[in-house]
Amino acid sequence: MKNKYIIMADGKSPHTLKWVSELCNYFNLFLITLNGYDKQLLAYIEEEQIFIVNKYVKASGGNFKLLLKYFEIKKIVASIEPKYLNAHYISSYGVLAALVKRANPKIKLIQSAWGSDILVTPFENIIKKKVTQFALAKADLITSDSYYMSDRIIEISANERIDTFPFGLEEIDLTEKTIKDKNLIFSNRALSENYNIMTIVEWFAKLHNEELRLVIANEGEQKEELKALAKKLGIAAQIEFVGFLNKGEQEVLYKKAQYYISIPSSDSTAVSLLEAMRFGCYPIVSNLPANREWILDECNGSFFSEGMLLPEVEQNVSTINKNIINKKAIFSKSIKNYINKLENI
Repeated sequence: MKNKYIIMADGKSPHTLKWVSELCNYFNLFLITLNGYDKQLLAYIEEEQIFIVNKYVKASGGNFKLLLKYFEIKKIVASIEPKYLNAHYISSYGVLAALVKRANPKIKLIQSAWGSDILVTPFENIIKKKVTQFALAKADLITSDSYYMSDRIIEISANERIDTFPFGLEEIDLTEKTIKDKNLIFSNRALSENYNIMTIVEWFAKLHNEELRLVIANEGEQKEELKALAKKLGIAAQIEFVGFLNKGEQEVLYKKAQYYISIPSSDSTAVSLLEAMRFGCYPIVSNLPANREWILDECNGSFFSEGMLLPEVEQNVSTINKNIINKKAIFSKSIKNYINKLENI
């Protein structure tokens, strides 16, 4: 009989779907979500094992009203009697899960960090830092998607029970061939301040190459401002804003694009970077610690600077990046290793 395993996470997130699709092979899964859920989850979890505790969660933290949901969640967990409780995103679900763990010390608590919950939120004020420290201290195991973030976790909490692996990808066919458009640059990060899409548009304008095209996917509060900037700079005809894309639509662009650009001010390992590498794109990324775990400057990608020219791409870069992903970022392999660690906590 499979052990009972509760995931506390945003049921609408593709990351949650990724975890569930792998963990269902090992456990009897349950989901507690504060934001509803994607119907695709029903392929892996019985509908009656999904519990919706409606409450909007802000990614920026400050979700103190979530504490009012603690007793309801505690009751759900007690009725299931799981062996494992796995919370995703420390500053919201993770805090609630830590409180449940305190009331039920026999439960094995796994806290899964996603990025800004470790790299940004704890450093905004002393209260958020203390709350994060509490959540991390209660964990029997912490998962992190970069070694840089793992170091920050230890710095914040001194809890060294960490398993480091990216929110990786499916197995890939290394013989797969893609035909690249050498003039196509693809950006798919959120159109918000942290991701510096304004800077990308301004840099693109300075290239002064009418043959180049920039496709900007995703949504965010800066969208109209970005369109206005492109028009002001006289490059609106070269930039296409395509909005939010599903997995298949993004893959079409990854396969075509010679370049992928992502220059956030703060980030851990971005799944989109791994996806771009998997499809043989040449990444242009921020010089951040997590990115340095994947990119060797001017070898298999470049670190962005505002005055840089569009890099020349060697013919073998596509193969190099696919091999890196196959070796380090296949999610099913990482989950197998994770399961082995769970058995020893």
